[in-house]
Amino acid sequence: MFEKNGIKQNYSLSQKELTSVDNYRKLRETSVLTVMFTDIKGFTKLTEEKGEIFSGQVRKTHNKILIPIIEENNDGLIVKHIGDSIMAVFSEPSTAVAQAIKIQQALNEFNLHNPDNINLEVRIGLHMGQVALENDIDLDLFGRHVNRSSRVEGLADGKQIYMTYSVFDSARGWIEQHKIGAVSWKKHGAYFLKGIKEPIDIYEVVDTSIQKPKPPLTGRKKRGIPKIGILLSLILLGVVLSFAIMQLQKNQIWLLEFRPVNVYFNGSGEKLLLDDNPVGKSRKILNEVKRGDHLIYYNVSRMVRYYAPITIKRGKNHIKPEFKEYRLPSIYRTISLNEKNKFKNEITADRTAEYILFNLDNEEITFQADIDISLRGEQTASGKYMFKAEWSVDLNGENICFGKKNSSEEFKESLVIYEDELHYYKVILNLCVGTNKNNANIEITSGFKEASITK
Repeated sequence: MFEKNGIKQNYSLSQKELTSVDNYRKLRETSVLTVMFTDIKGFTKLTEEKGEIFSGQVRKTHNKILIPIIEENNDGLIVKHIGDSIMAVFSEPSTAVAQAIKIQQALNEFNLHNPDNINLEVRIGLHMGQVALENDIDLDLFGRHVNRSSRVEGLADGKQIYMTYSVFDSARGWIEQHKIGAVSWKKHGAYFLKGIKEPIDIYEVVDTSIQKPKPPLTGRKKRGIPKIGILLSLILLGVVLSFAIMQLQKNQIWLLEFRPVNVYFNGSGEKLLLDDNPVGKSRKILNEVKRGDHLIYYNVSRMVRYYAPITIKRGKNHIKPEFKEYRLPSIYRTISLNEKNKFKNEITADRTAEYILFNLDNEEITFQADIDISLRGEQTASGKYMFKAEWSVDLNGENICFGKKNSSEEFKESLVIYEDELHYYKVILNLCVGTNKNNANIEITSGFKEASITK
């Protein structure tokens, strides 16, 4: 529940709304969404002056213009209508910005030609971020991004589109290339938003044939150091310089535009300790790190890990790590017995995959996996369903596991079939799933071993 324009608004999602967002995200195969908030300027005052029937007609006109643009080509999903506001999500930040520009262009055209002399102005706020972990939507993450999008929209005036840096950085090149209008961009600086500790950089995109960009009329902007602060800084300069000279012999490391969280040093497993700067800004490593070559990583899931090499020199280091994805193999198959296949079915599958792991000395080790699985099932004379599963895994030409399982009852098992100091393989069986269901599935999956230290 948030307060907006003195009125409490309920932005919480029902299970049905949350499911629609998650289904949209999975269909687009992304864990990152851009949240859009829209709001009619002066709608409360309009209702008070001309009544709810008139304001209801205005809202219908508003919806008739906005909804087709948001849902154009199924690019956007309208999640919720909240009074005169719309909450929507997009899988691509460039699409969210493009549709926001089209909304303002369509409203400008409507205002120029409508016979009822209704001046319909809408403000729009955009923010993007990760909403899912290991392919499951995280309510806390999603709620945080919804809140930020709403706060950003609250800074805007009618006809304006405000956004956070993440949307601006991702969308600017695409929008300028596709020439959606006489587009201009403007950074308005960092503003403090209610309920958010750190100031947020606010950017505006505008079709200059409609109006020019302008800074927020409300909101508290982060100010630079005042003159008295400069004077105090000069007084303390001697102390600071003395301390800086002492620090020159230490290795100081800043990671530029750094966004990952829960990052570790490969080999030791020691977690990177970072300062309190916002995610996406330059962040200082607080660990004591020796000079030389290092390898850092973070996990996306048990099967996907991103690594980046960094080199530390004496004194100050400003590094922008280049992360690269490393993915482990898996294979999954399922069968079902039914009248169509005369209650008899079978499937076989194999996969060959080459992948790279890093040992504790940060050396690359290449692995080749050959995975074979099979599932067979039939209805026996007694009417039961009998399933037979077999699997075999070869690693670098050597068989590490061969197994099979027969079952006519409900059977579930998750079994580690191989592990070393770097990774593991697991077989997951579901045979005769459920007492009244005649299906089965098998999965061979792999995963990175956890860090040895979790400081």
